[in-house]
Amino acid sequence: MADSVNVHFLFPLGMKQGGAGLVPAPGAAMDEEGQPAIMWGQGTPDGNLAPFNLVNKGSLYMAVNQTDDTTALWQKVDEGGESGTADWARVLVENEATAVIATGDISATAGILGSQLAAAAAIVSGQILDGTLLNVDVNASAAIAYSKLNLTGAVLVEDLETNALSNILVLPDQIDISATAAETIGFHAVAALTITEIGLICEEATPATGSVDGSIKFGTATGGGQITAAIPYTASQAVGDYQALALASGLMAAGTTMFINHVDAGTTPGLFRIMIKYDLDS
Repeated sequence: MADSVNVHFLFPLGMKQGGAGLVPAPGAAMDEEGQPAIMWGQGTPDGNLAPFNLVNKGSLYMAVNQTDDTTALWQKVDEGGESGTADWARVLVENEATAVIATGDISATAGILGSQLAAAAAIVSGQILDGTLLNVDVNASAAIAYSKLNLTGAVLVEDLETNALSNILVLPDQIDISATAAETIGFHAVAALTITEIGLICEEATPATGSVDGSIKFGTATGGGQITAAIPYTASQAVGDYQALALASGLMAAGTTMFINHVDAGTTPGLFRIMIKYDLDS
């Protein structure tokens, strides 16, 4: 835009370009600073051309040939005489249908609601600092799919048969095989499974009298022996010692019962916990 060719003053009325500067309106000489101007014209302001580089900060300029639906109003915010619109800021940009606000124009504490953002203005991963998204930031009703979680090695609900967690084993309230010769039910297998290991964990020290301390066996029928043969208790065990029992067969069909058969040869065999490991058959 050439100097003042398409720019006219609305206020002050007496201000005009004169020589290297502006001729002030009447009374302006009594002000601490020259009055801001209100101008109109065509095109965008250019900070290193007159009269844009001569008027004070706060001056307004209206571009009457601005594109439809975009703001026509500019305000001078700097007197640096920089080329282009660097010294001038567009105002009322919120009325534009396609307004773009630079990141630097938004305060770090601005409370912008998601509903105030355009659907296309999605926040992408690169705009979220690592470690800043906390548990409290996730709504309690958020239905996050398993496929979006890192569940490597986890057993999911859909990996199990219906009622698998509650019905694989049905345990009695208490297993008591403390009598001299006793048999009790260990558990009922509602689903087919394979026992992979059975062992005894010692909870009190055992005497050093060897096999006379009795034996234990496990089976799928009364009398036992189908899962393990009769195995003598190990003598001289300390608290926490573990005695693995040799398996004859670990297969248990759905609906079968494990029987635990204990024989005490007359001396106290000690106090044990029974550990059973198994795999659920597919």
